[in-house]
Amino acid sequence: MLEIIALYLLCGKVGEIIRRKGRKALGYQVLTAVLWFGGEVAGLVVGAIVDVMLHGEQGGQIGLFVYLFALGGAAVGAITAFVIASLVPPAR
Repeated sequence: MLEIIALYLLCGKVGEIIRRKGRKALGYQVLTAVLWFGGEVAGLVVGAIVDVMLHGEQGGQIGLFVYLFALGGAAVGAITAFVIASLVPPAR
C-alpha cells in the first residue's frame, strides 16, 4: 500500500515539473509508473538470482533480501523518471 502512495506522489511531482515547462503531464506520469514497475520487476529478478547464488535454492521462497532488490529497482525507475522530466525542454 505504501508503494502505491509513493508512486502516486512521485507521479504528482513529475507532473508538476512537466507542467511548469508548458507541456502535458499525463504521458510522463505514465512513464513514471512504467519505469517504477519495470524497475521493481527487474530488481526482483536480479535479487532472486543473487539470492540463489548466495544461499542456494530454499524452496523458492522470496525473502526480504529479494524484496530490497525490488525496492531498489523501483527507486532507480523513479530516479530515471525525474531525470527525464528535468531534461525535457520547455515548450515554445
